[in-house]
Amino acid sequence: MPFRARCNPANLLQRRHAVLALRKARTPLLSSAQLIQEPIRNDVMHHTRLSSTTSLLSPFTSFFSRARKSQTPEAAAEDFVNALETRSFEAMSKAYRTVVNDAIPSNLLSEEQLLSAMKALAESTTKTPKALRLLRRMYEDFPTRFGYPLRRDHGLVVLRGLVNCGMVREALEVALSMDQKDVDWRLMLRAAVDADIALSDIIIQRFRQTTPPNQEDYILLLRIIRSHPNQNKKRLEPLLAEMEQKGVTLDQNILAEVMQVHIACGELEKAKQIMEKWDFFTLEGVGPRMWDAQVQYYIAVHDLSKLQTAVLSMRDAGLTVQQNAILALALEQLNQFIDSKSKVLYSDVIAAIHAAEQMAGTEPGSKVWAEVIRHYLQNVRHREALEVAIRLYEECQGRGVTLDVELARTLIIPLCSSRKQIRLDDALRIYDQYMSLATSAELGSENTRLRFAEVYEKLLIACARTQPPPMASVIRLLDDMRTLSLDFTPSNLISLLVLLMRASPDHISAYNVYSHFHALNPNAIDHAGFSAILTTFLNLSWKHSPLTPPDLLISMMKDMDRAGYSPSPYILSSLLKQYGQFATRARRGNTAESEENIGGIAKAIRDVHTLVKLDPLISPDVPLLTALMDAYGRVGAFFEAFEVWDELVQRRAREPRETVQEVYGAAINVMLDTCGWSYSLGKARKSWGWARRWGLVWEKKQWDGWIECLCRCGEVEEAGHVVLEEMGSGAIPPPDKETVRLLYKFGRKQRERGRNVAGIDRLMVRVRERWPQWVEELSSERGLTRMSKGAQ
Repeated sequence: MPFRARCNPANLLQRRHAVLALRKARTPLLSSAQLIQEPIRNDVMHHTRLSSTTSLLSPFTSFFSRARKSQTPEAAAEDFVNALETRSFEAMSKAYRTVVNDAIPSNLLSEEQLLSAMKALAESTTKTPKALRLLRRMYEDFPTRFGYPLRRDHGLVVLRGLVNCGMVREALEVALSMDQKDVDWRLMLRAAVDADIALSDIIIQRFRQTTPPNQEDYILLLRIIRSHPNQNKKRLEPLLAEMEQKGVTLDQNILAEVMQVHIACGELEKAKQIMEKWDFFTLEGVGPRMWDAQVQYYIAVHDLSKLQTAVLSMRDAGLTVQQNAILALALEQLNQFIDSKSKVLYSDVIAAIHAAEQMAGTEPGSKVWAEVIRHYLQNVRHREALEVAIRLYEECQGRGVTLDVELARTLIIPLCSSRKQIRLDDALRIYDQYMSLATSAELGSENTRLRFAEVYEKLLIACARTQPPPMASVIRLLDDMRTLSLDFTPSNLISLLVLLMRASPDHISAYNVYSHFHALNPNAIDHAGFSAILTTFLNLSWKHSPLTPPDLLISMMKDMDRAGYSPSPYILSSLLKQYGQFATRARRGNTAESEENIGGIAKAIRDVHTLVKLDPLISPDVPLLTALMDAYGRVGAFFEAFEVWDELVQRRAREPRETVQEVYGAAINVMLDTCGWSYSLGKARKSWGWARRWGLVWEKKQWDGWIECLCRCGEVEEAGHVVLEEMGSGAIPPPDKETVRLLYKFGRKQRERGRNVAGIDRLMVRVRERWPQWVEELSSERGLTRMSKGAQ
C-alpha cells in the first residue's frame, strides 16, 4: 500500500507542488519598507488552484486535474533578454522573477546583461513605476542572489533612476552607501534643488568635498538657496564672495538667479538694482532667465501693467511665459469680475483664464487652474460655488491638464467640508482619479506626502459624517495611507478613529476600521488612546448587533498589551455588565425571541469566562469575577455563577487585608441576589455566614441584600426577625425606610398567595409599632395600602 500510495497521480502532484513551494520559500524577499508600492485599483490576485484527486477517481480524471507546467528558468532567461530588446518591462519583470528563484541564477543571466537591463530601466523610471521597482530589486539581488560584486556603474545607474523620478531621499541613501568618490554628486546636486533642506545640506557638503564647482554648479547652488529662502538667506553673500574669489564670471544667467534669490528673500530693492542694468528694449543679450527674473519681480511688486508688457514681449520673442505670470494675469482679471459683479459665474472664470492664456501665448498648467479655483472658492460666497469649482475641474481635465497633488487637494478639501453626499462622491472620484494617474515617484516624494496628509483626514471625517458611511471607501483610504507610509498625529488619530467607529454600521466594521488605523502606526496610540478606543467599542450598539463581540475586544486588548500598556480588568467588567443589562431587558420580553437572545448572551458570557481562565493577558480581579457572576445570574446560569463564587471564596486569603472588605462588598450582594432568584436558601445561608465570619459584612446595602434574599426564598418572617432584632444592635447598621419597604413588598406577595397570612400580619403589626411614621408613608404608596389595612 505505501508504494501504491506514492505512485498515485494525485499524490505525485501534491509532492511536486510542495517542492516548488519550498524552492520559492528560499527566495529572499525585499523589505516592503524599501519600496513605495503604488496603490492600484481593481487588483487582480493571481491564484494557482491545485486540484487533487483521490484514489477513488480514475487516472483519466487525475491526468486532467494536474496544474499547468511552470516556465523553466532557461526559457525565462531567454524571455528576459527578448523583453530587454523590446523594452517590455512587464514581460521583463515576470521573467526576472522566475530567473531569480533558480538555485544558481548567475548561470542564466550574465553581469553584462543585468547591467544593460538596469540602464534601460533607469531611463524609464519616470514613465513606468514598475521599472523603478524592478531596478531596485535587481540592484539588491546583484550581490545576494547572483553573487556578482556591486561596482560603481551599478550604483550610478540606480542613482540616475531614482533622481529621474524625484526620489532624492532614496537616491541619497544609495549614494551614502557607495564610495564617495564614485558618486556623481553633480547629478545629486541637480536633484537637491527642490529637495528638503536637510537633504540638500548633506548633498552640498558631499559635493563640495569631492567636486570643484563650475559656473553651472553655482547656478544650482543659487537655486537651492532660492528654494528655501528663510533658511538659506544668510548663505547668499558668502557664496557671492566665494565666486568672486575664484574668478567666476557673473554673467547674465548667474545674475538672474541672484535676482530671483533677492526676490524670494523679500529684498526687492536689490533685485531692482540688478534688473535696471539690463536692456530690455533692444533685447540685446537678454536671455530667458533674465526675462523670467523680470516677470517674477513685477509679480512681487504687483505692477500688473509692466507685467503685461513683459509678457507680451516674451510672447513676441517666442519665449515660454512662466506659469506664475499667467496665474497673476488670470487672478487680476478674476478679481475685476468679483469686484464688479454680484454673482461670478463659471463663464467669468473661464474668461479670466482665457484672457491670460491669450496674452501669454502659453497654455495654463495645473498650478494656474488650482490657484484660480482656490481663489474663487475663498472669495466667492454663494451656494453654487462648489458646483462651479467642479465644472472648472472637469474643464481643465478635458483640456489635458495634468492632475497633480495641488489640483486634487484644492478640490477635495472644500468638497469634504460640504454636508451633501454628492460632494463626498465628487471628492472620492477626484481622489481616485489622482491615485490612478500619479506615479510611484510622485507619491513617494516627501512634499506630496505632506501635502496629501490633510486630504486623508478631511476625506475620513466626511465619510464619518455621512449616513450610512461608505465603509469600503474608508478602508481603501486607510490602505492607501499605509502604502504611502502616512500617519496622523496621535490626538487626531484617536478622535478620527472614534468618530469613524461610532459611524460604523456594526461591530465588525468598527473593528475593521480600528485594525486599519492601528496598522498605520501601532506606536501612535498611547494608554489613554487605547482606553478611549476600548470604551467607544464597548458603547457601540445597534438593533441588529447589540452585543460587543468578546473576541474582537480581546484582540484590541492584546494590541494594547503589545504596545506596552496593561489592559485593565475593568474593561471586561464593563463588557459583562453590558451583557447583564441586555439579559435583564430581554427577560422582560418573555417571548421566544427574548429566550433566543438570552441564549446568545449566555454564550458570549461563557466565551468571556473561557478567556478569563485561559488567556494569560487577563489577570482577573475581584470586581471582574463579581461582574462575571452577576452576568451569569442575569441569564439564569446559576450553576456557573456559583462556580465563580467558589473562586471568590478561595481568593479571599490572597487579597490585601486593608482592601478585602471593600472589594468583596459588591460580590456578597451579587451572591445574595443570585441565591434569591435561584431560591437557593442553603447556599445563601452558607455564603452569608462565611461573609460575616471573615468580617466582610459592613454596610447596610449588604443587610438589605440578605433581607431581600430571605424574602425571595419565602422566609419573610425570618427577614422580619433580622430587621427587628439584629439590625441596629452593636456594629450592625440600623434599618431605614427602604428596609421596611422590602418587608412590605414581599409580605404583600405572600398574603396574596395565601402563605402564612397570620404570621405575616403579626410581623407587620410589630413593624408598625416600631416605625409608625415610615409605615404611614408607605401605606399611601401603590400596592401597599391593602397590606397596611390587613395588618391593623
